[in-house]
Amino acid sequence: MSPAVVLRSKFVTPGSSTFNDYINYMDREDAKQHVKMYTSSDKENDFDVFHHFMDYMDDDEKQGELFTSSKDRLNDKEKQTVKEQFQLAQQNESPMWQDVISFDNEWLSKQGLYNAATHTVDETKMRSVVRETMQTMLQAEGMQRSAIWTATLHYNTDNIHVHVATVEPHPTRERMNVLDKESNTWHEEYRAKRKPKTLDKMKSKVANIILDRAHERNKVDELLRGTIRFKKENNISLSSFQKTETLFKEAMNRLPDDRKQWRYGYQSINEARAYIDEITEIYLEQFHPEEIQVLKAKLDEEVDVMQEMYGEGSDYQQYKNTKLDDLKKRMGNAILTEMRAVDKEEKMSIFKQKIAIRQFHASEKENQQSFFQRDNGKGNRNLHVSGIRLKQAMRKTFHDYKREREMDEFDQLMEKE
Repeated sequence: MSPAVVLRSKFVTPGSSTFNDYINYMDREDAKQHVKMYTSSDKENDFDVFHHFMDYMDDDEKQGELFTSSKDRLNDKEKQTVKEQFQLAQQNESPMWQDVISFDNEWLSKQGLYNAATHTVDETKMRSVVRETMQTMLQAEGMQRSAIWTATLHYNTDNIHVHVATVEPHPTRERMNVLDKESNTWHEEYRAKRKPKTLDKMKSKVANIILDRAHERNKVDELLRGTIRFKKENNISLSSFQKTETLFKEAMNRLPDDRKQWRYGYQSINEARAYIDEITEIYLEQFHPEEIQVLKAKLDEEVDVMQEMYGEGSDYQQYKNTKLDDLKKRMGNAILTEMRAVDKEEKMSIFKQKIAIRQFHASEKENQQSFFQRDNGKGNRNLHVSGIRLKQAMRKTFHDYKREREMDEFDQLMEKE
C-alpha cells in the first residue's frame, strides 16, 4: 500500500548551487521544465527536491501561487523583498531547509480536497495545512522567530505536492565543525540537520489536519481518563479487593523507602512494576471490560487510518502502543497513589501509638518521682524536670509529625498531576 502522505526533507549549504538556483529562479518566468518525482523511492536523488523548484513560478497550469506564512500571493515588490531575505540568509551562511509534501491524489479526493475531473485542489485548505505544519516545525526547532519560508503548490505530476524552502536571515543555530570530504579539511558551519522527531511531527500534522481525527482521538483519550476517574470517584480500594490484595502488599514491599519516588515512570520502582501491571490488568478486566473492548476497537481503527496515510513501511502501530502504554502509566500512578495513602495511614497509626506511649511513660515517671520525693522538699524541682522531659518527648513527636505532613503535601501535589 502506497502512503497517502509522503514527506521528503533535506538541506543545502549556503555555498551550494541549489541555494543559488532557488534565489535566481525566485522571480523568473521562463525555463519551465517538467520534474519527475518518484514518491515511493527511498533514494534521495530520485526525489529531486529543489533544483528546478522555481521553474514553476507563475505557471498557472502547473502550480498555485507562491505563498508565505502570511501571504496567499506575492506581488513583484513582495517577491523582491523575500528574495533579498534569502540572499541575506545566504550571505550570513544560513542553511536552506527544503521540504516536499506529496499526496496520493485518490486519498485527497476521498478527503474532499481534490477534484479529479478538473485536476484542481482546495488551495485555501492546502495553504492552511502547510502553514500549521511549518509552525510545528519551526517551534520544534526553536526557529519560530528567526526563520522565514516560501512555498508553492504543484499540479504537474502524478501526485499533487507542495515545495517549501526555509532559511534564517540571521542564523540562530549553533555552529559546528564539519569535514569537507572533497578537500579533507574542517570548517565551521551552522547546524542544519533537524531532529527526526521534528520531521515525524511535520508528517503527522499534515495528515491530522486533513483528516481531522480530533473527535475520534478525543474519544480515545476520554476512555483512558475514564478508567482512572471511575476508580477515584467510586473510591475503589485495590488494597482490600480480594483479587488484588496480595499483589498490592507484594508491590508495596518492593517499593523504595522514599515515598517521593513512588511514580510509575521512575526506575526505582522496577521491582514492584510487574505487580502493579498485574493489578492494572485485573482492575480493567473487573471494572471496565466493555470500555477496554471499545478502546481497543478505536485504536485499531486509528491504526488502519494511519496505515493508509503512511504506508506499510511506516510504524503505524506506534499510536496504539503509545496509548496502551499511557493507560498502563495512568493506572500505575493511580495504584501508587493508593499505596502512598495506605503507607501514610500505617505510618500515622504507628505515629499515634508512639505519642501515646511517650506520654504514658512521661506521666508514669512524673508520678513515681512525685511519690518518692513528695516529702523531701524537692517536689517542685522534680516536677520541673519531668516537664522538661515531657517537652523533649513531645518535640521529637512534633518533628515526626512535621516530616509526615511534608510527605502529605507531596502526595496531594502528585495527585493533582
